[in-house]
Amino acid sequence: MVKKLSPWCKKAKISVILKDINITTMANELGYQRPYVSSVLNGGVVCSPARKKISDYLNISDSEDDLKDYIQSLALEFGE
Repeated sequence: MVKKLSPWCKKAKISVILKDINITTMANELGYQRPYVSSVLNGGVVCSPARKKISDYLNISDSEDDLKDYIQSLALEFGE
């Protein structure tokens, strides 16, 4: 059975793609290894302090509850 991504993981991945962020660069700037950051982004590792650091870096909320609001704000930002 395939595990579904959490709303936070989806927000983070969308943000990484839209901002054209290199995971290795982000990991180095946050003081983490790239495989660890990838595991957090993919939901394999759940670590609140790491998630908070990544959220701050990406300028997104670390809440699980606001994915719909985040997507709506993106639609407004990109005029769709």
